[in-house]
Amino acid sequence: MKPPLKYLLDTHAFLWAATDESRLGRKAARAIGTTAYGHLGISDVTLQEIGMLLHLDRISFKGKAATVLGVMLDYVTVVPINLEIAITAPALRLPHGDQFDRIIAATAKHHGVPLITKDGNIADAGVVATLW
Repeated sequence: MKPPLKYLLDTHAFLWAATDESRLGRKAARAIGTTAYGHLGISDVTLQEIGMLLHLDRISFKGKAATVLGVMLDYVTVVPINLEIAITAPALRLPHGDQFDRIIAATAKHHGVPLITKDGNIADAGVVATLW
């Protein structure tokens, strides 16, 4: 049985937790640093978004960063999309059409956990509790 989620990480929060913790907000860093193994989650679309960012050369992982990212993947729970998330995501009132953000926010909403994100559009929309 998987442990219950306490937080869901937005893609940038996951990447920064793995590669550059100094970019995390104080509350986000504390939450990530004190949450037990398996209680942090990422949406499965976060993996797709990372793949897209790598393909577009917007991010790269070399040496230590790639190793740390692999360790982080072992630490978090990858949360799959389900029908309710798929139906909720397009209906969220977000000011932009970023489908990754919609699915990630809908995943946090579905599981009733705060989303760790710096994205002001998501925080300001009030569609899900956020932490930064």
